[in-house]
Amino acid sequence: MTGDAVSWAPSREVFLRRVFISAAVTFAGLGLVGTAFGLYTGLSFGWALLVAFALTMGFLVEDVLRWRGARTDLWQISDGQLLHDGPEGRAQVPLSEIIGVQTQFGGRVILKLSSGQRIAIRYLADPQNVAQQIRSACGPRVA
Repeated sequence: MTGDAVSWAPSREVFLRRVFISAAVTFAGLGLVGTAFGLYTGLSFGWALLVAFALTMGFLVEDVLRWRGARTDLWQISDGQLLHDGPEGRAQVPLSEIIGVQTQFGGRVILKLSSGQRIAIRYLADPQNVAQQIRSACGPRVA
């Protein structure tokens, strides 16, 4: 590896913000559906909130387990390669294979490869800057 490598790692703050927003939206949606179901069947409002809370907690546990796998990820650009060090080991993608870079909600950068495969770099503190750095490293052919 060269000394001019650029690297990124997941941000706990971004993960927590994403989990909070997802949990609030999930709880509100499930609460509304549960309330409508309760009005239709005659069940009390408390049951709707209890079920919405229990299901939301299940989704939160899933998110925490996903974070346990992603928190040690390290992405680097070095020697014309995008390197990913994660729980499964090291993966390399030649920068010449990247044909598209875009950002998404939740601190994600999505890379589109010439094979049609998409790779997500998740929980980034500054996804716009990361996307721009990848575009710059790939050259003018990348959108």
